[in-house]
Amino acid sequence: MGSQYTPGLQVTAHTVIQRVRELPLLGQHEVQLGDKVEASDTVLSASLPGEVEIIRIADRLGLEPLDVEGKVLISPGDVVEKEQLICKVESFFGLFNSELKSPLSGEVEFLTEANAHIGIRRPSIPLTVDAYISGTVVNIEENRRVTIETAGTFIQGIFGVGGERRGQIRVLSTPLDQEVSEADVNKIDSLENSILIGGSFFSKEALALASKKGVSGIITGSIDAETLKEYVGFEIGVSITGDEDVPATLIVTEGFGTLPISNRVIDLAHQCEGMFASLNGATQVRAGAMRPELIVPKDEKSKTPSKSEPSGELLVGSRIRIIRVPYFGLLGSVEELPNKPEAIESGARVRVLRARLDSSNELVTVPRANVELI
Repeated sequence: MGSQYTPGLQVTAHTVIQRVRELPLLGQHEVQLGDKVEASDTVLSASLPGEVEIIRIADRLGLEPLDVEGKVLISPGDVVEKEQLICKVESFFGLFNSELKSPLSGEVEFLTEANAHIGIRRPSIPLTVDAYISGTVVNIEENRRVTIETAGTFIQGIFGVGGERRGQIRVLSTPLDQEVSEADVNKIDSLENSILIGGSFFSKEALALASKKGVSGIITGSIDAETLKEYVGFEIGVSITGDEDVPATLIVTEGFGTLPISNRVIDLAHQCEGMFASLNGATQVRAGAMRPELIVPKDEKSKTPSKSEPSGELLVGSRIRIIRVPYFGLLGSVEELPNKPEAIESGARVRVLRARLDSSNELVTVPRANVELI
């Protein structure tokens, strides 16, 4: 029988990483092929058209559309400023005047005399996309996409919240299997724009303190549902994340509960202490899986792939993490790999494995598609 292969979270000191930066609409690229860029450099830009606001001139003046005809002082294509006079109607031989000023700044899109409506488009909104990672521009899709390549350390987590951020890596002295407390956070000076790494999990107080002190990101072993809900502000699912309005991007490397951060992650974090990195908490665990990540660009010598990565071959004895409910985030070891598909709870027949869970010593049967190597 052929070997079975299963994905695993990447935790590697030396690899080549590419990230595609993309605009939601046509714009222009601000870099050229081969350019060296910093993470904060703008690589793409565009202008989002402003909304059109319709002003009902006759209604605002308490007149009939016929009374306004020929009295509008602006035309399509004109640029107007807020509070600029746009219509003036004189009546009773000039004894009474009705005036209307523009409620906004923008460009006149249209004027319909039949109903005395005028449309003013608000100013365009500038949109820029930065490089996210420091590296080299290796591909350009004109006016739409730019690909940045870098070499360096790459660490994936199992779950995260919050979007793209950057900061300086700071490793906590907290033991791998211990809670990160307020005292642990206070041991590090100048936390602003730092990425804190370490511990089994952060207490609610430690999360609040780190956020208050302006950290960019937090990477730890695990988190419990209650703490996550309080941090995000609402109960969150695990299917798609990344848009949460949180003070710092939070990534857990092992799962939910109280799981110690892995030695591999901490060892690499110590190697990168003080370096600037990019991180993103976006997570998608279904089709088109996306994992939260930490990227630490280094020099060209780090383009040699790491040999410490899991081979991808699923064998009896392999260490795995389950990535679907009801065992989401739990770790274990493979004890059996049945040759034939078996029926699961949904009624489907799929390839499964039997694993012994670390947390409870329970032997469970799960679809092979629901696990990843560690």
